[in-house]
Amino acid sequence: MKNRFLHSVIMLILGSLFSGSAWSQGGFKLPDGKERGKLKFELVNNLIIIPVEINDVSLSFLLDTGVTSTLLFGATKDTLKLKNVTTVKFRGLGKGDAVEALKSRNNTIKVGKAIDSDHTLYTIFDKDINLSNRMGVPVHGILGYDFFKDLVISINYNSKTIKYCTPESFKEKEKKGYTTYPILIDRDRPFMDNIVVNNEEESLMLIDIGSSDSVWYFDDNIISGEANRYFTDLLGLGLSGNIYGKRSRISRVAVGDFDFKNVNIAVPESLAVVSAKLMKERKGSIGAQLMKRFNIIFNYRNGEISLKKNSFFDDPFYYNMSGLTLEHFGLSAIKTKVGRSIGKTGSAQDGNSEATNYTPDIKYKISLAPSVIISEVKRDSAADKSGIMIGDRLVAINGKFAHEYKLYEINSIFSSKEGKLINLLVERNGNRFKKKFYLTSFF
Repeated sequence: MKNRFLHSVIMLILGSLFSGSAWSQGGFKLPDGKERGKLKFELVNNLIIIPVEINDVSLSFLLDTGVTSTLLFGATKDTLKLKNVTTVKFRGLGKGDAVEALKSRNNTIKVGKAIDSDHTLYTIFDKDINLSNRMGVPVHGILGYDFFKDLVISINYNSKTIKYCTPESFKEKEKKGYTTYPILIDRDRPFMDNIVVNNEEESLMLIDIGSSDSVWYFDDNIISGEANRYFTDLLGLGLSGNIYGKRSRISRVAVGDFDFKNVNIAVPESLAVVSAKLMKERKGSIGAQLMKRFNIIFNYRNGEISLKKNSFFDDPFYYNMSGLTLEHFGLSAIKTKVGRSIGKTGSAQDGNSEATNYTPDIKYKISLAPSVIISEVKRDSAADKSGIMIGDRLVAINGKFAHEYKLYEINSIFSSKEGKLINLLVERNGNRFKKKFYLTSFF
């Protein structure tokens, strides 16, 4: 069984790598005569997955304002024709050792129409950092600051589209209906200083659309008055190991002029986020579960972020109440009915009429689909009390086969109203068992 991972969401939190020279002459550019472009993205566990080409190879990347350099997972030098390769080590979040990676320069990367023909990236070979199995969709790497620094990026979470343009072509009228705030670009990441968590003073927080949670806060006094209304959890995976901490819910978070009530919050262990506290004033991060409630314009060149409410704004802040963590692991044979034909088997005389016997010939197709495996069961959770165990294969949920869902769609079912009935069919050692439980809050 693979490394245990967080409840229902993927969160890869990375420390700063090697910050480049801001506004350098290289970077993403549009073809001659082009000033704008547009691309579609897939929204998975609140995270943005975009198509990317590296050295003419088509891949899928997580778009993340919380990382400084482009990262690849598990790709070989020959697969992507990586150029000018050297070995480096660096640290990320987590309490483990430094990570070894390959640094490669002079690569060509393409996002939509935008191209960088002199791109530096880092390839990580740690087999436990496998976003594809944990998110249920292909994710080959992460793209961050290098994309945002060269273009004005407009993200529409409703239509799942990204518009991008050169800073020179961006018009002020495009911010109509938006509220604009200053951001500080420090170590190639965007920070806002007018964020209020509960009744604390305004805080400096990283705007991190690559974190699937709502809020990370570095001081557990923020939940000290909650009187045990929290639970400990594996919050995410950093490059230097797992990140543990507490999950709870707080009464209020304000981002500029926008207020949110009853917001999920995570407080990581202090040792796991030492590298994240390079800015003494920083109190934490605002993640994608909150930021997806806006359509956003990032303008790094002008030091601005513009926010506009979208249809997600008033949605409740749900979290996984099943106690289960799922991942794809291995393949299962799926037998699917694809049609039927009628075959004649005989006839009989009955007066002047002929009666004919027919036998249905049902046709099936055998295909392979990723197995959905229970990789973690939270102790004393509703799922735990129902008898579900680590290693069980999820066959069906609420009467629908598991392979017919995207992995994040199942996680969404677990992240809904308290009291919702969940019916599961699981397989263990070749035997199948029906399990049912009601979603129960951990707070």
